[in-house]
Amino acid sequence: MPRKPASRAVQHSNPHKTVGARLRRSQVRPPSHAAAAGFKLAAAAATLANDRRSIPPAPSARARDEVTEVVGFETEREALKERLLEGDTSRSVISVVGESGIGKSTLAWEVYDSPIIRKEFDVRAWINVPPQIRDDDILYFIYKRVCPETDDHSSVTEKVHEALSLYLVDKRYLVMIDGLVNFTNWNSILQSLLQNKKGSRIMIITRLEDKEAAYTNPKIRPLKIGNLKREDSKRMFQRRVFGVDNQFQEKIFGSRISQSEQLMDRACEDMLQITHGLPLAIVVLAGLLRTKSISEWDKVLKKLKSSDEPKQVKRILALSFDDLPSRLKSCFLYFAGMPENLIYNARRLVRLWAAEGFLKPKKGKTMEDIGQNYLKELISRGMIHLVKRDLNGGVWLVAIHDRLHTFAQAEAQEASFLEVHDSADLLAPGSVRRLYLQNYMKSYIPMGTSFPKMRSILGDFAEERSINMETTITRAHGPLKNQGNSSDLRNHALHFLSASKFLRVIDLRGLRIKKVPRAIGDMIHVRYLGLRSRSLVDLPSSVARLINLQTLDIKRTEVTKVTQAFWEIPTLRHVVANKLEFPKSAGVLNNMQTLTGMVCSDPSSNNIKPLHNMVYLRSLQMSGLGEQHWKALQDVLKKLESLVYMHLAGDDIPFKLFTKFTLRRLQILELTGKIDTSDVGTEDQYTLPNVTRLVLKLSMVDQMFIDKIGELPSLMELVLSDDSYSGKKLLLSNNGFNNVTSLVMTNLTKVAEWTIRPRSIPKIRRIVLSGCLTMKIKLEGKEGLRGLMEDLKEVVVYNMPPADSIIVEPVNPAFREKINRVALKTKSDDITDVMQRDGRWRAGMMAENMYHN
Repeated sequence: MPRKPASRAVQHSNPHKTVGARLRRSQVRPPSHAAAAGFKLAAAAATLANDRRSIPPAPSARARDEVTEVVGFETEREALKERLLEGDTSRSVISVVGESGIGKSTLAWEVYDSPIIRKEFDVRAWINVPPQIRDDDILYFIYKRVCPETDDHSSVTEKVHEALSLYLVDKRYLVMIDGLVNFTNWNSILQSLLQNKKGSRIMIITRLEDKEAAYTNPKIRPLKIGNLKREDSKRMFQRRVFGVDNQFQEKIFGSRISQSEQLMDRACEDMLQITHGLPLAIVVLAGLLRTKSISEWDKVLKKLKSSDEPKQVKRILALSFDDLPSRLKSCFLYFAGMPENLIYNARRLVRLWAAEGFLKPKKGKTMEDIGQNYLKELISRGMIHLVKRDLNGGVWLVAIHDRLHTFAQAEAQEASFLEVHDSADLLAPGSVRRLYLQNYMKSYIPMGTSFPKMRSILGDFAEERSINMETTITRAHGPLKNQGNSSDLRNHALHFLSASKFLRVIDLRGLRIKKVPRAIGDMIHVRYLGLRSRSLVDLPSSVARLINLQTLDIKRTEVTKVTQAFWEIPTLRHVVANKLEFPKSAGVLNNMQTLTGMVCSDPSSNNIKPLHNMVYLRSLQMSGLGEQHWKALQDVLKKLESLVYMHLAGDDIPFKLFTKFTLRRLQILELTGKIDTSDVGTEDQYTLPNVTRLVLKLSMVDQMFIDKIGELPSLMELVLSDDSYSGKKLLLSNNGFNNVTSLVMTNLTKVAEWTIRPRSIPKIRRIVLSGCLTMKIKLEGKEGLRGLMEDLKEVVVYNMPPADSIIVEPVNPAFREKINRVALKTKSDDITDVMQRDGRWRAGMMAENMYHN
C-alpha cells in the first residue's frame, strides 16, 4: 500500500499558499530536458579544465561548524549516569523519553561516550534503528556491534539469538537503542540480551509517551527530558548564531557592533518566546539568522512570533526552508529519499546530487568540491547535522533530525518532487518522477508497475539473509541448534526498467537481485547506477552503452568483472566495487575520481596501464598486486599527483616505491602485505609530506622501518595491525612521531615488549590495543612522561587480558587510570573510529572507510 507522508505540508501565513506553491515558485522540480542538456553541455565544457586545476588542498584546520556540543541538562545527565552505574546487579532497562527535538540522543550519546561509562562496561553498543524494522535485524545489528569476532560480510540468520547469549554470558554490557517506536516483540529482544547478574543495562531512546515507554521496565520510571532552561537556551542560541569562533558576529552586526549586547538581549527574548527552549528549534532558528544582518532579524522574529504556538517548530522549519538558496532546496529535499534515523555517507549524497543535476558547475571546482560546499552550507544553517569530518576537514558523515526528515518528506510529496512508498503498487505511477521505496521487512517486493516519466528510483530494503552467518557464528562460538532457513528466496528481475527510459539515477540497496536485464543498456540517460545486493553476480555487457554514466556502485555484490567496453565511458567518475577485476585497458578517463575494490587477477602480469589514463584520480584501492605490478606502479604513481587516498594489497611491497618521488597530495596510505626492505639504505627516506594516516597490515616490518616512518612530518594516525611488526621488542624513539595523536596496535602476536621513551609520541591523545596478549608496556623516564600523561586522554583495550593484568613497568597510576575497555569489531580501519558514532543499523548501509563509499 502507498505510504502516506508523515505530515501535511506547512502553510504560509496566507492559507491559500501551500508549501508546494512555494516550491514551484522556487523551481524545485525535476530538470527539464533543456535544463538537463544545458547542464550537460556546461559541465562537458568545463569539466576537463576544472578537474585539472582542482587538486585537493592540504589538510585544513576545520570548516564552518564543529559537531554539536551539549548545552545544559546537567541534572538529567547526572540522573542518567546514576541509573546506568548504580542499582542492583540485575540487568535493567532504562527509557529516555521526551519531545522530538529535545536533545535525547545528543545527551544520551554524551553519557554513553563518557570515560566513566567506557570504564565500567565491558561491552558497549549503540544502535540507530528506523521506525519499521524486523526484530531479527535489531538483534543482528546488536550482535555485529558487540561481538568482535563477527565477519563484516555475514548476513542475518535466526541463529543470532543463541550466539548473543553465548558471547554476553560473562560480560557487563550496555546496549543503547535509539529510535525504537514500538514494543510489539520487545520480549524476544530481551531474551537474547542475557540476564547475567553483572549490572548490565539496556537504554531505549524514544519519542513515545511515558506510559508507553514504561512497558519496557515497569519497575524503573522513564527519564523524561524537558526543555532547556532560560540561560542555557540563550547560551546555545548565541553559540549557534555566531559559530565556533564567533566568525559570523562581525557579518551580522556590521557597523552596529558596538550595540551588539543590547541587540542580542532583545533577540534572545524573542527567541525564548518562539522556541520555548526546544533545542532543535533554537538550532534551526540560529542557522537561519546567521545568514542575515541584524537589521533583518526583526522581520524574521516578528513573523515567527505572530504564528500559532502549537505549530511554532513547523513554522521555523518552513521559514528556514523558504530561505534556502534555490541551489540548496533540491539538495535538502533529497533527504526525503533517505532512510530515517540513520547516518549517511556524504560522498554518496554528493554523487547522487551530481547525477540529478543539482550541482551548478563553477570554474576551477569539481562537482565533488561543489557538493561539499553545499553540504557545509546546509550544516551551517542547521538543516542537517555534521557527524564526522574526514582528515582533510571535509564532510564525511551527516545526519538529519527525524523532525526535519518528516518535514522534507512532506515538502517533497506536496511539490511532486519525490514520492515515498513501501511498495511499487502506486495509484498513479505515470506521474511519478522520483520514487523512494523503503521496506525493511522484505528483501523482495513485486515491481511490475510501469513508470514512464520516472527520473530517479531509490530503495532501501531488508538486508538479504545468507548461510554465511552460520559459518561465522560456528567459528566464533561453536555449533548451534538448527533453527531453519529463510523462506523468501525470490530474486527481482528489474523488468520495470525497460519502461522507464528517462531514468538518471538507480540506487537500490538490499533488494534481492541476481541478474540485471540487458535492457539497462538502452537507458542512456543513467548517470548513477547503484546496486548493492549480495545475490548479484553479473552485469550485462550492455552497461557499456551507458554513455552518460558517472557512478557505478556495486559494493557488497559478487560481481567480479564488467565488460571491457565499460572502461571506455568518458564520463566515469566513481567506480565503487567489492572485488572487481582490474581492466586490461581503458579509454581516456580524465574525470575518474574514485576507483576502489579493484583486484589484479593475474599476479604475473604487469598490466596496470589503465591508471595512466586516470591522472586525476583521488582515491585508489587495489589488491592482488605482485612483483611485476610494483615495477609498473613506479611509473604510474609519478602521474597520479591528485591522489588523496591509496590502499594497496599484495606480496613483497617494495619500500623504495615511496622513496623515489613525492605523492604530495596523499593523506591516507594503507598497505596490506609484507613490505620488502631488503634494498633499503640508511639514507633512504619516505617522501610523503602530507600523509596524516598510515595503516600497515601483515607488513612484517622491522625497527628500522618504524624509525623511518616516524619521520613523516604530518603523520597523525598510525595503525599497526595483524603482525605488521616482526620483532619481539618495539621502540618508539625520542626523535619520531612528533605529531601522532592516535596510535592503534592490534594482533601484534610477536611483540613481547613495547617501550615508550620520554619524548616519543609527545602529542598522543589516544592509544588502542587489541589482541596483543603477551605485550608488556615499558615506560622510560619520569619527567618526559608527565607531558604524555597530560595529553593522553585514554588507552582503549579489547581482546586483551583484564585491565589489571596488563603489565606496565614501572607501575604508573596515571597511565593505568586512562585504560578503558570496550568491545569493537577487529578490522583495523574500524578500530581508529572507536570514538565514532557511526550509528548504522545494518551491514549493507555501513558508512565504512571514508574513501571506500
